[in-house]
Amino acid sequence: MRSFWPFLIISLILAAMLSQFASSYPDGFEKVAERLGFGGTASPEPVISSPLPNYVIPALGTGRLSTSLAGIIGVLICFFLPFGFYLWRRK
Repeated sequence: MRSFWPFLIISLILAAMLSQFASSYPDGFEKVAERLGFGGTASPEPVISSPLPNYVIPALGTGRLSTSLAGIIGVLICFFLPFGFYLWRRK
């Protein structure tokens, strides 16, 4: 059970460093929507708001710290959600 800690720590460090290189260009879905001509028909208000929109923490603004923390939070969610489910199902 202890063997996952080094991988989690390395993932958190990589998320903090590499999240700085997140692209500001449209993602694949937006690019295809623009290419097919229906990109402008989307509602300006999201149906569900994101807790970390555009890889930033809204309370911290758009700086490097905000982007790094958003990457770290994303890794923690992606790790602990399935791991918690695993622990829950194991009992």
